[in-house]
Amino acid sequence: MSDTTDDAVLEAVVESVSRAIDDFCGRRFYAATQTRYYSATSGRRLLVDDLLSVTTLKTDDDGDGTYETTWATTDYHLAPYNAQLESVPQPHWRIEVSQNGDYTFPVGVRRGVEIAGSWGFSSTTPDVVEQACLFQAAHEFRSQQMPLGVSGTGSLRISDEFANDVRLTGLHPVTRRLLEPYRRVVFG
Repeated sequence: MSDTTDDAVLEAVVESVSRAIDDFCGRRFYAATQTRYYSATSGRRLLVDDLLSVTTLKTDDDGDGTYETTWATTDYHLAPYNAQLESVPQPHWRIEVSQNGDYTFPVGVRRGVEIAGSWGFSSTTPDVVEQACLFQAAHEFRSQQMPLGVSGTGSLRISDEFANDVRLTGLHPVTRRLLEPYRRVVFG
């Protein structure tokens, strides 16, 4: 396209497709600096969301809502250990207490662990995920020009007045196949 007529609609489509990809994969593909809270079920190991780096790790050891213990980086290890060294860098999803660490996670304390850090799959979106997003966005955008907004397996409804009113009905099979290796598996 050489004009900017459809820019707002395209931006809405890409944003909606990006969130649909995040939902499908059970993770997000952008980094965000946040503080998150966890309840430990083991004193030696804590499962967390996709984690890139830790700024601070604190624990509420007595359940009073005050995070009185700040851990040093020598008190824990991010695991898998070599996740960031892979050809496609992976996030950490587990924190293990260091063998010589001074602390353990407070088991049974609801929201007993506070972690401030950078969260997400990676600091940059993997090429395959980006290509899947572009493929799906192009598919959805083209479908708006089809009768009743339907083309193939997906549909898109865009109000001319409200370009952000985008509803996706599902990811294309090609998109799903590209994303399958990036799905987060959660065991109950």
